[in-house]
Amino acid sequence: MKQKILVFATMVATALTMVSCFGPKKMTQRIIPTAVNTINSVSLHELNLKHGTDYTIVNTVTAEATVLYKEQKKGSVITIKEENNEFQITYEYDSEQEKWYRTDFEGIARFGFFSNDDYRQNYSMLSPEYVVRNLAIYRIINQAKVRGADGIIEPVISTNVEQQGKDIVFKTTATAKLIKLKSDAK
Repeated sequence: MKQKILVFATMVATALTMVSCFGPKKMTQRIIPTAVNTINSVSLHELNLKHGTDYTIVNTVTAEATVLYKEQKKGSVITIKEENNEFQITYEYDSEQEKWYRTDFEGIARFGFFSNDDYRQNYSMLSPEYVVRNLAIYRIINQAKVRGADGIIEPVISTNVEQQGKDIVFKTTATAKLIKLKSDAK
């Protein structure tokens, strides 16, 4: 009898172990590797500065970003992927708990923000529009750093969404004027 109980207990433990291995992988505590840039963005009338005397326009720059959004397994798995494989985020829906969980992440998500944006968003469930917009802003900020700009003015950001096969493609274009402040030193 003891042997039968031992065999039964071993079978139950094995079954529980297998079920836990094949269930949804919940990774809500794992941090997404990110790189975050922030830059000041103001309109021309807020500057109260004179063009040529107080600042110069260094250049007008444009940055683009594209992410692919895909649903799999009848909408229970969602993937948000940067088109050049910079990063990929995967979410799965747990129907028992009625919640989405981030189950996988690859690469580094690069997000840029203007100083008046709320960059403390919860990364546990990101929208593809949020991801693509802030990736384009990140790229604009990098161009500003490379060109030695102090800030940007008049940013214009547009996002286009279209379906290509089973993927939904989110493409954002960001354009801004880079400015360099003139110093008081003579």
